[in-house]
Order: sequence, then C-alpha cells, then structure tokens
Amino acid sequence: MKSIRDDAIVLGRLDYSETSQVLVLFTREHGKVRAIAKGIKRGTKTRFATGIDLLDAGTVVLNVRHERQEGLSSLSEWKQTRSLSGLREKLFRLHGAQYASEITAQLTEDWDPHTELFDDLIEALVSLGDATEPLGETIRYQASLLRSIGGMPLLETCMSCQRMDDLLYFSSFEGGLLCRHCEANHVEKRELSPTLIESLRRVARGQDVGEDRVAIFSLLNYHISHSMGREPKLAVHLVPREFQRRID
Repeated sequence: MKSIRDDAIVLGRLDYSETSQVLVLFTREHGKVRAIAKGIKRGTKTRFATGIDLLDAGTVVLNVRHERQEGLSSLSEWKQTRSLSGLREKLFRLHGAQYASEITAQLTEDWDPHTELFDDLIEALVSLGDATEPLGETIRYQASLLRSIGGMPLLETCMSCQRMDDLLYFSSFEGGLLCRHCEANHVEKRELSPTLIESLRRVARGQDVGEDRVAIFSLLNYHISHSMGREPKLAVHLVPREFQRRID
C-alpha cells in the first residue's frame, strides 16, 4: 500500500457510519480521489468531533493500493490549512461555492490531475468569500473548468461550414456556434445575440466578464448541463429558472 500527501478540497461528503465519512476530494497533484475517513467523527472527553465539512481545504495523507484503481482510498491524516468562513456569511456565496464544487465533481475524472484547475478553484472560493454577488466569480470558474477538461465551446466559426459571419446560434452538442445557413439542420440549439457572443468570447479568453452576467452564466450552465447529462442542482439558486431558458 502506498501513501500520498497532497493539498485537497472537499467536493462531497457522505456519513458512512456514526464515526466515519466517505469523501470526494479534489487534490492538486492527483485529481479527484474518493476516500473513506474512518473514525473522523469520533470525539473524546475533551474534543467534540464533527468530521470534515464540504468545501474544507487542507492537506491529506491517503493510503492507496494503486493509483487509478477503482474503490476507496483510506484517509490517514487531515489538516485544515485554509479557513473559508466568509462563504457561510452570505447564502449566495455558499451557493456559488457549492455550484463550483458540484460541477467539478461531475466533470472531472478520478485520478486525472488538473493542477491549474485546483488553483483556480481555490482562488474562486477565496474570492466568493468576499463577493458582493456570486455570478462574476462563478462564470470565471465555469470557463476555467471547461478549458481544463477540453470542453470550452468554439466561438469563432460555424461548427458545420466554418463560416465566420452570420453566427447566430449555439449548439452544445456541436460544441460551438452555428450560422444562420446551417442552424436548420440542428435540433439542439439556442439563438444568441451578437452582444452575448462577444461577451462569451471575452470570457473564453479569460478577460473581464462584463455586465451581462445572467445571460453568460445561463449559457455556460446550459452547456455544462449537457456535458453532465442533467442541470447542476445549485444553478437554480444562483439564477432562478424564470430568468433562465429551458435546458433542452
């Protein structure tokens, strides 16, 4: 059995027994790892133990039989290294952070490292802890995740004919824009304004999100939903469905 030490963020947790938890960890050097933390909730006469919480950040030591093996690793050490208490001061901050953790857990593979994405997630959680609204930082993280997994839409040419003009529709299935000449051949699509297309291009390049945040978040969430096979549960808490278009 091999031991590894890494930085980690808790993406998910499940109480396994009165004293143990099953955790979904996003680690910096090893990617997403599922682990059992035996006895983590066992208290003593002088210490009340509640276990490890969602969105906690710290260092872990994991015992693994073989990397990339199916099954649970065993957590042998946990030390919280960063306090993200600001996330719990405002409900919208917590919803933004939980949305980021949800899409990360769903769209990354076990034992597939994404070092830059880990750093971006930490940065997003820290920024959300001081945020006055959630969408700006959440959109930046949506784009970072899509770039990291190779899912960022192509926004310069038509996905069918490679035209660079008359781009008026977006298809998640095709992975980018469609022109008005080709859109009739595609069932799954959403019509976009030229302004929104330019805003999306800025976001894809890592530039300023701008003001049209509800529309940008909704479109990227639509694309993420297709990749996940369902809409993220936390999306409705960031932008209520009456302000979003239906996910086809």
